Amino acid sequence: MCGIAAIVNNSGLWKTEDLFRFTNAVAHRGPDGKGFSFFGRDGEIIQETSDFRLGLGHRRLSIIDLSECGSQPMHIDGGDFTIVYNGEIYNYIEIHGELEKKGVKFTSHSDTEVLLKAYVEWGADCLSRFNGMWSFTIYDRRKGKLFISRDRIGVKPLYWWKNGGNLAIASEIKQFFSLPGFKKEINRKVLLSYLISGYENPPETFYENVFAFPPGHFAEIDLVNPEIKPQKFWFPEKIVPVEQSDSEIAARISRKFSDAVRLRLRSDVPVGGCLSGGLDSSSIFIEMKKSSPETTFRAFSSCFDDPSVDEQPFMRLVVENTHSQHIRTFPSAEDLAADFDKFLFHHDEPVGSVSMYAQFRVMQSAHENKVPVLLDGQGGDELFSGYWPAYMLLMNRYRKTGRYLKIFSEICSAALPGGNPIFISEIGRNFREFHRRSYGVLPFSIRPELQNEIESQETLSWHKKALELPPEEYRKAEIFKIHLPRLLKWEDRNSMAFSIESRVPFLDVNLVELLLSVPPEMNMRRGWTKYLFRKAMSERLPDEICWRKDKKGFETPQEKWMNDGHFHNALLKWADEKEHPISDLIQDNFNEIRRTLQEKDFNSTALFRLFCADKWLR
Repeated sequence: MCGIAAIVNNSGLWKTEDLFRFTNAVAHRGPDGKGFSFFGRDGEIIQETSDFRLGLGHRRLSIIDLSECGSQPMHIDGGDFTIVYNGEIYNYIEIHGELEKKGVKFTSHSDTEVLLKAYVEWGADCLSRFNGMWSFTIYDRRKGKLFISRDRIGVKPLYWWKNGGNLAIASEIKQFFSLPGFKKEINRKVLLSYLISGYENPPETFYENVFAFPPGHFAEIDLVNPEIKPQKFWFPEKIVPVEQSDSEIAARISRKFSDAVRLRLRSDVPVGGCLSGGLDSSSIFIEMKKSSPETTFRAFSSCFDDPSVDEQPFMRLVVENTHSQHIRTFPSAEDLAADFDKFLFHHDEPVGSVSMYAQFRVMQSAHENKVPVLLDGQGGDELFSGYWPAYMLLMNRYRKTGRYLKIFSEICSAALPGGNPIFISEIGRNFREFHRRSYGVLPFSIRPELQNEIESQETLSWHKKALELPPEEYRKAEIFKIHLPRLLKWEDRNSMAFSIESRVPFLDVNLVELLLSVPPEMNMRRGWTKYLFRKAMSERLPDEICWRKDKKGFETPQEKWMNDGHFHNALLKWADEKEHPISDLIQDNFNEIRRTLQEKDFNSTALFRLFCADKWLR
């Protein structure tokens, strides 16, 4: 995992020291090494000079092939091809073997060299062969073009900003701040969407004219006229769900999941895991031990003294079953208040909730214990329809199509032995919440002159549109549009803040494509979410976890912290401040906000977003 930088310098605006700053702004992503390459107007590699057309920079986090042979920028064929790359190609050993049979020679054991030589051999078609996470820039001197790409789901970030005939490409938005000509201008549309709904508008970011390159795409960029025109290389929308037997599909899920975890254990440095005690992270940890029984893995957990959100009993079950070393961190309201500025700095943009800070502390703990690779359960809920709203929308679909017997059957089977009776109360609660959001009940009083902007935003009407979506379309929206993109962005910033490579087995391409071929209704049975995955793991996981009836998610005592103690005091102090940049968007009086804090009468999610946005605007 690394930080990358590329600048196309047609006007001569940027100097060599600008590329150095642009790259080193993400030194935290790659503390193990750095490298730079410059290319002249004729495409030849040149020494450091102000007269360059293309500059490539790299910060290295050494994970595979720790030798200097894996350093970047990496050149092959006499400098005809040069790459800066962030990510891992997990099946690089298999691709290495395939290329060797074609007569391709290698000088390193790195996946970087495999990626670059795969591009030389197959061009853009190489992307369909990769199983991994990536964002990279290849300078193809023979074509006089940059070739850039981002992995299928968007696990790894890639941003771009254009300034006239100049172009900058980066791993994080903060890198652009170092470049002459860049202005920190707020994207009001995105900020409004975040404030009101918590959602964003990719490929737009919170900054005007800074864009996220779309996942599952590549682009060829002419250096003379550097326009970015993304082209798709992956087409998940073409996968049609087909009804299959429970036992058959559960067995296939089990095999694909095992393969996904096994591939993600490939590393030349220690590998550990994030353990929350829930179904997803517990399954990964059990599978890690099954794949490598001789290894004593370290499990990193965020724990709390509040029993309403703490899951230590479930964590202990997994640790005991795998004979692992358990390393716990206990984030507190005092920690959050002290770390908030640093936390927000690493994210570049506002975050959704305090739970992101708990993950931040888990990554810090892994760094302190010198475990630079962690496997994490991100994506399991989206893939297996693990959120209760998905079940609620399925029931709504049955109602709209007159399948009342199906609804009755689900309710009855959930209440019977072997079912999950919590389903009944959760469906009602989620229906009420969806109804509230669908009919425009806003958490703030947005200024009247901004109403037209609000009404035109697709994300703000998401809940109303979701009520009309068939289950397979809602699942795709969760994976590709609404939920997962935000979670992956936040996880990348949390992990890379501490030079940790986070790997997500649930987003293995083979597992994703398999699940997209399965009707999502098969994952919601008898009151259970993730039914097929539970069935696939039932012989490996303790029943207390596999068939656990409640679902906490990755929770923190957010409301408690905001109601009392150090973070509550920080919020009161904030409300007392004379200037609030967020007041340009909202009408709310901060004296009134302070009163709600004192009387503990506020929506914690909405207020946290307000606080986070106001702090970010500063």
